[in-house]
Amino acid sequence: MKNLIRFISSKKLMLIVAIIVLSVIYIGITHEDAPETNASKASEKYFTCITIEQGDTLWDIAEEYKTEEYASTQDYIDEILSINNLNTANIVSGTNLLIPYYEVKNYQ
Repeated sequence: MKNLIRFISSKKLMLIVAIIVLSVIYIGITHEDAPETNASKASEKYFTCITIEQGDTLWDIAEEYKTEEYASTQDYIDEILSINNLNTANIVSGTNLLIPYYEVKNYQ
């Protein structure tokens, strides 16, 4: 009877060890290192105010001010609309808009 208990206990222990080993191997294989960041550089978000001129479109403004932090030009335009409480992309000459942008700062 004791041998049976030892046999079952050793099987459980081997199963636990096998699960741990497989988990470590899986994590080691599938783990992708995060890109290293340079701690001396960081992007900071800023805002500027611009006055809309005749012929300006939000798309043109986005092409000028959008930085790589935005996934798309449309995402940037959506943020401009949100910041300025606009429901439509139609803008009028002489209107002031708050425009976001990012700038890389060196902290050395």
